[in-house]
Formats: sequence, C-alpha cells, structure tokens
Amino acid sequence: MPSNLKGNIWKYALLQISSKRVFAAILGAYYLTIPGVTPWWIGTILLSGSLAAFIFEIPSGYVADKIGHKTALVISRTLILFSTLSFLLAENIPFLILGSVFMSMGSAFKSGTGSAFMHETLRGLKREEEYSTVMGKISSIGFAVPIILMASVPFLVSISFKAPFLISLISDVVGLCAAISLVSPHVSQEHIEEVGVTNFLQVAREGHRLGFFRYALFSGIILGVLIAVGGFRAPYQTFLQIPVVWFGVLFGVGRAFAALMLAYSGKIKRAMKEITILYKFQLILFSVLFFALGVLSTWWAVAAVFIVINAFQWGLDKVDDSFLLDIIKASKFKATLLSIWSQIKEMATAVFAFGIGFVVDKTSYQYGFLAALAAFLIILLPLYNYIVKTRRKF
Repeated sequence: MPSNLKGNIWKYALLQISSKRVFAAILGAYYLTIPGVTPWWIGTILLSGSLAAFIFEIPSGYVADKIGHKTALVISRTLILFSTLSFLLAENIPFLILGSVFMSMGSAFKSGTGSAFMHETLRGLKREEEYSTVMGKISSIGFAVPIILMASVPFLVSISFKAPFLISLISDVVGLCAAISLVSPHVSQEHIEEVGVTNFLQVAREGHRLGFFRYALFSGIILGVLIAVGGFRAPYQTFLQIPVVWFGVLFGVGRAFAALMLAYSGKIKRAMKEITILYKFQLILFSVLFFALGVLSTWWAVAAVFIVINAFQWGLDKVDDSFLLDIIKASKFKATLLSIWSQIKEMATAVFAFGIGFVVDKTSYQYGFLAALAAFLIILLPLYNYIVKTRRKF
C-alpha cells in the first residue's frame, strides 16, 4: 500500500496542474464579448456561481466523507469539464451562468476533499508532519507549469477568444484521468463505522468543540473578498485600455510569484508560528492593496497591485490550509469541516461580487473597490480581536 500511495503525490500534482484555468486571465473580458453583458451582469454571474458553491459545499464534503474522497474528486473533475464546455459553447448569458455554476460545483467537491485525501495519503506514508511542505510544493508545481500555457493566451486570443477554453478542455480530460487513477488510502474499520453512523449535526458539534468555526469564518471571508475583487480584474483592465493580449502575461507573473511562495510554504508557516500572525499580516496587506485599487488609475500601477494580490492570495493558501488542518487533524470529518470553511468563502464571494458589481455599475470601479475595503475592515477587525482573545495553542 505505501508504494501505491506514493504515486498519489505526483498524480495529485497533475490534478492540480489541470485545475488551473488557462482562461482565468481573460474570463472577465470574455464575458464582455457576449451580447448584453455589463459589470452588473458580471457580478450576477459571479453571484450565481458562488451561490451554487454555497449550496453544495457542505453537502459535497459530507458526501465525500461518506462515499470516499477519491470518488468525490472524480465527480469534481467531471463537473469542471462540463463547466469548460459551457464556456466554450457560450453565446448568451445563461451559458455563462451555467459554466460558472458547474465550475463552482466542481470546486465544491474538491475544496476540502483534496486536502483531506492528501492528508490521509501522507498519514498512510507516515509523513503527516510534512503536509505543509509537500502540499506547498505540489501547489507550487500546480501554479508554475500552467504559466507556460497562460503565456500562450495572447497568441490564442488573437486566433479566437474561445481558443483558451479549448486548451482547458483538453487539460480537464487529463485531470479526470489523473483523478480516476488515484489510490484510496487505507481507512480503519472503526473510521468507516463512525463515519457511517454520524450525522451532520454531530459533525457541526465537533467543529464547535474544536473551536474551528471562528478561524474558518475569518479565512473564508478573506479569500471570498479576494476572489470577488479578482473577478473584476479583467473588466477593469479592459476599462483602463490595457491590451487583452497582456492579460495572460500579467496574470502569469502573479502566479509565478505565488508558485515561488508555495514552494516555501513549510518555511513560511514556521516563520508565522501561529495562525493569528498570519491573519494580522493578511489584514494589513490586503487592506493596503484594496485601498491602492481605490485610489490608483494608472494602468501599470493597477496591474502591479493585481499582481501582488494574486501572488499573496494563492502563495499563502497552503499555509492557511495547514493551520486549519492543525486544528482539525484528529477529526475523521476533515472534508466536511473544510467544506464549511469553503462555504463561508463562497458566500463572501457572492455577497462581495454582487456588491462590487452594483457599486461599479452605479459609480466607478474605484468606488467599488473602496466599498469592498470598508466592508472588509468592518467585518474582519472585530472578528480578529475575538480570535486573538479566545485563541488556543495547537
């Protein structure tokens, strides 16, 4: 079994590579090529996807714990493939909404499940303490390799706006094959019996007992706001008249820095020491960056800010993930609990995306980002103070 399990590491790395959307850099701009799409509609499309993820996040994690993490990952890759097909065939707004919904559902089945699957894999290999290091390197590869494809976006867009979606469709087939080939880690009979008789209410009580929800709320809101703001990156760059052919390059630069940070996730986590230090750093950094978006209008300055946001948003992802797993590592319901965190993220994305889109439609992009900053601080500052006062050592 250990030798078979070892193969999960490179297979999961392949799955991570295929998970990255080649079209991510131009998706917002692609929306604008479809008749009738406005900033308000972009916010609505993001809202639809986030609501779908919100609805499916907890059930998907609970189902994953029940039917097996590998099966859930196969379902995830299938839904992602359907999402890409919807975008590729899109000629109207309903297809864009459908693509967004399928993509969110696919992400919902993977969000907590992938982390739980690899945590169990490393436990089976007796390398559980290496989680942040191994997953950081896997994620680094998952970000770095697709940069090569993203660099081709300018060439692809010059042929057709749909060409990047065709490349992603091929990548999705590879990812589905990788998911099917994964080897399920051994699970004890006691674990199977406990999962089989436990209902969701008991899982929620366990999360409360572990003190998990306050951390999940903070992390989920931060990531949700970042995703919402990122959803307006391409439309704002289009408004600033940055050539679309540069979108892939700018996006790729941010991902390159994220990949570099992910490769050192273990060292970054040790430097942070505890989760509250990470939260304080994120609060200060992203507040400054959102403010910069609200006051800057020079194209190169705005592009630079989005690069930094992109780098730190994903570069710290596995550090945050590892801290959360430190809290729930003894639980047999990792996928379910992490899905609750993801559900919070999706709800935050939905609310902030719709709010930013509404403000932008009525005023300007800059006011939209400043409104997001105000809500960001109003919600997270009191929550951060509460976490500091009630924190535990893990």
